[in-house]
Amino acid sequence: MKSYLDLIPISAKAHKMQNRMTRICIVLAVFLVTAIFGMADMEMRSQELRAIKGYGNWHAAFTGIDEQAAAMIAARPEAKVSGWYGYLGEESDYTVLGKSVGAAGVDKNVFEAIFPTKLTEGVYPAKKNEVVLTENAKNGLGINVGDTITLEHLGSEPVRLFVVGFAEATSKLLKQDTYALLLTTEGFHSAIPQELYTGQFMVQLSKYCNMQKVIADITQQYRLTDKQVSQNAVLLGMIGQSGDSYMLALYGTAAVLFVVVLLAGILMIASSLNSNVMQRTEFFGMMRCLGSTKKQIMRFVRLEGLQWCKTAIPLGLGMGMVIVWVLCALLKFLSPGYFAEMPSFGISWIGLLSGIAVGIFTVLLAARSPAKKAARVSPLTAASGNANSLQSPRTAANTAIFKVDVSLGIHHAKASKKNFLLMVGSFALSIVLFLCFSTAVDFMHHALKPLRPWTPDLSIISADNTLSIDSRLVEALQDNPKVKRAYGRMFAYDVPVKTAGQERMINLISYEEHQVSWASESLLEGSLEDVMQKDDRVLIVYDPESTLHAGDTLALDLGNGQKEVAVAGLLSSSPFDRVKGVETVICSETTFRQLTGETGYTIIDIQLSNQATDDDVSAIRSLAGPHIQFSDQRAGNHEARGAFYSMALFMYGFLVIIALITIFNIVNSVSMSVSARIKQYGAMRAIGMSDRQLLKMVAAEAVTYSAAGSAAGCILGLPLHKFLFEEMITAHWGDLWQLPLGALGVIVAIVMITSIFAVSGPARRIHNMSIVDTINAQ
Repeated sequence: MKSYLDLIPISAKAHKMQNRMTRICIVLAVFLVTAIFGMADMEMRSQELRAIKGYGNWHAAFTGIDEQAAAMIAARPEAKVSGWYGYLGEESDYTVLGKSVGAAGVDKNVFEAIFPTKLTEGVYPAKKNEVVLTENAKNGLGINVGDTITLEHLGSEPVRLFVVGFAEATSKLLKQDTYALLLTTEGFHSAIPQELYTGQFMVQLSKYCNMQKVIADITQQYRLTDKQVSQNAVLLGMIGQSGDSYMLALYGTAAVLFVVVLLAGILMIASSLNSNVMQRTEFFGMMRCLGSTKKQIMRFVRLEGLQWCKTAIPLGLGMGMVIVWVLCALLKFLSPGYFAEMPSFGISWIGLLSGIAVGIFTVLLAARSPAKKAARVSPLTAASGNANSLQSPRTAANTAIFKVDVSLGIHHAKASKKNFLLMVGSFALSIVLFLCFSTAVDFMHHALKPLRPWTPDLSIISADNTLSIDSRLVEALQDNPKVKRAYGRMFAYDVPVKTAGQERMINLISYEEHQVSWASESLLEGSLEDVMQKDDRVLIVYDPESTLHAGDTLALDLGNGQKEVAVAGLLSSSPFDRVKGVETVICSETTFRQLTGETGYTIIDIQLSNQATDDDVSAIRSLAGPHIQFSDQRAGNHEARGAFYSMALFMYGFLVIIALITIFNIVNSVSMSVSARIKQYGAMRAIGMSDRQLLKMVAAEAVTYSAAGSAAGCILGLPLHKFLFEEMITAHWGDLWQLPLGALGVIVAIVMITSIFAVSGPARRIHNMSIVDTINAQ
């Protein structure tokens, strides 16, 4: 042995148990930070991909500027990609083969860099008379590559265009059953009169610049108004470049969560190191006897901590990244088209660097106080064998309320103020973390709505919103093996009614059995069975301006005489948008037909089986006939499902990891606490304490830590939960904060139950050791 530092590996072999528990604690802390920060990083990447797919990869757009100003903006060093983009308004009245179409003009380099749409067939237009159509036009209009089409407008000359390719159709186009044309900028300007289109100069900025500062500088330099400047708010928000006050508030809440996670990791390691070093003060005193200085003892403790980090940090980092990879793989499996570009084995440098920093710096920081205390152990105390002795207690254990074994457990927990505070702080921060991240789940449920049971994949809609769809079409669709469910609705709009002497307007809508069963989730009062079984019963949808309730009577004027119906139930909501001054009334199909005398549907919704293909959809479209609007909502449903899966996996993943870390930390902390007092337990067994009493004493100590930690966690966590809730949810949606009884109950139960069960392992270890071995244990 050439140096006193060579004692580190020798000491590690002699104290394998204590060192293993300390390493586990470091691994858990590093895993917590790496996993949460890595998951947050991947969640932001997934949301950035979603924003690009939904809104395009641009950051700012300017209207009403000339070519010279555009050239100056493009020449700025912060402008990565820029170019003109022109588009028709929704009321443009341009048609191809009698069908309404939209059109846009953009050059190839801008299209490929900024817009998420990809070509599915052919090439991008190179000449001004060439055009790319959205792929739904291929079947919908019967057009193929190489065909010539005519773009027509009442106030303009027809324009003949040569089809050179097809591009992906957006979910909005598919839902509205419309088509779009894509031309070069030159071709668009020559085909569309200037007064009919809007032109924007799109700019994609470097991600390393301050985007808000650049946009403000351009706005000021060219004296642009707010209406002339557009920002891709969703994308800017996802990359931390938004100037929106709400997004800035979200960044602040993220910073609070960041600090809480770091504090949790620091306290876990500090508590473990403090317990480990305090167990071996006699060892450090013996080193003093051999001539080690206080400075050398402190250096020894720090280097020993770093030695633990050599194995603990890589293991914690590896476990954290595996969790991130599993979640990314789940995302790609659940929504392959939506997250295809997300790497399966992506590296989150933020997560890795945060984990390493927490591991190393926390060990060095946490080792300072134990190292100083170890250095203060005098050689005389160590030589006399009293280095591990507890200070004489100022008061005895209070046995007035509990028996002596429980009282001793509580007394042991409070004996060392520093150790008590570290243990309680570690438990409390687990509760604070859980409560804080539960607000993120609330935010998710407000920001993203999952697909409802009634959400259709396809809809066949009457072209003029009348009852013109043959009811026999539903039966034909239900016989199709690729159709999971088909159901229709009949609408009667703006029906005059009288109730309690007042005149009102309603929209009368029919439901069949599936829709009635789905409505049960939103039933506030009344009965759904009456609506299906009786021909004169209806449901009303809650409206804050309405005074209708179950039991009221409505007199409907449908043009064929006045007919009365009774309100059988009140629904809190429905799939239909509210129209001011018009109430929504729902009835059975039988009731609707008896009231109106009509048998046709206004809309038929279709839910497809998982085996349905595009060819099956085309067959359904052909079956529906030409004189309808065919709404394909599969792409929009896919986007909604992908967005919800993305956020739900990560948000619930945060909570699961925090809960698991809490369990492991409590088990490890209790085990270390028992190991620190192993000699005392041996002495107690020597004077006649039974194994059952020892178990109750250790359990009392663990429950004291958890009870105090739970109380501290609630005191600290609830105000923080309220602050985060108000910043994330109340500020945007207006919902008032309520006590999170569910989240609070779950995490406090985890802490208390884990503390009780955590004592079984240490108690079994004490039971299996002889009294002599227990007293002499290291």
